[in-house]
Parts: sequence; structure tokens; C-alpha cells
Amino acid sequence: MPVFRTDALVTLKRWFEPLLTLGVLLLAAWSLWLGFMRPSIVYGGVGLFLAGIGGSLLYLALIKLRLGGSGEAAGIVEVRERNIVYLSPHLGGEVTLEALSKIAISPSKSGSYNWVLYAPEQRPLLIPFQAKGAENLLHAFSALPGLSLERLNRALGADRNVMHIVWQRV
Repeated sequence: MPVFRTDALVTLKRWFEPLLTLGVLLLAAWSLWLGFMRPSIVYGGVGLFLAGIGGSLLYLALIKLRLGGSGEAAGIVEVRERNIVYLSPHLGGEVTLEALSKIAISPSKSGSYNWVLYAPEQRPLLIPFQAKGAENLLHAFSALPGLSLERLNRALGADRNVMHIVWQRV
């Protein structure tokens, strides 16, 4: 008999990275406070360094949290080397990173989002954000030249009724 509920463990696992980086920020605040209370360049410098690192890691962790899959949608996403495979009963398919010409974020009927991956001479591959393994897509897309996390974040905060192109091969 498990001590913790399964859904509680899943939620904790999803929030682990943001909570860990929040801990780094708390350590940075403590170090800055020590540097202020006991005028010390070392404590202040370490605090500023940790605040910079922790702030940027928290920003990335929150974007990954918004883009990550909870496994609630149908299908499984697998990223093998530079090949993205979406196994689904209805809209499955695969595409290589070299073949990608455009990546878009499209709203879904369920209120979530879908990745739409375009490649020449292929039908667009539609992958729900909530598909199991979809959190690995962001790591795979980081190899694409010119992909901006800021653009992804703006697309998620923009009009929910419009498809947003977040990357296009030039």
C-alpha cells in the first residue's frame, strides 16, 4: 500500500524542477541578506550569482511546466536521436528534425494546446501538449537554429483562438 497517492506524486514530479530552482533563489536571498547584514563582498557576490542562475533556471522551468505533458491525452511521444515519433490511435506519425520546416502551437478543443510540426511532402504532425512524453519535445527542439523560448512563452500567453508559428526554417 503506497504512502502517497499516485496523483499527488505525479503533481509533485511535475513541480519538482520549479520548486528546486525556487530553493536556489531562497539560498540566494539568504546569502544577499548575510552580505547586507555583515558587509561582505563574498556573501553579496555569491547571492547575486545564485540569484542570476536561479532566476533564469526558474524562468526555464516554468516554461517547461507550461509546455510539459501530463500524459492525459491519447498517444505517446518518443524522441529518438533526431527523430520525433508520435504513436497515437488516430493521428500518429514521425518527422526528423532535419525535415522540419515550421513549428506552430495550435489551441485544441479541450482547452490545451497542440504542437503542429510541418515537413515538406508530409501531412502536418499534430501532437497534444498533454501526450505522454511531450515534455521531451522542448529538449529536441533546442537543437533547431533560431528557436526562442521567449517566442514560445509569448505564443502561450497570446490569443487562444489563433495558431502561432514559433519557429520556421529560413
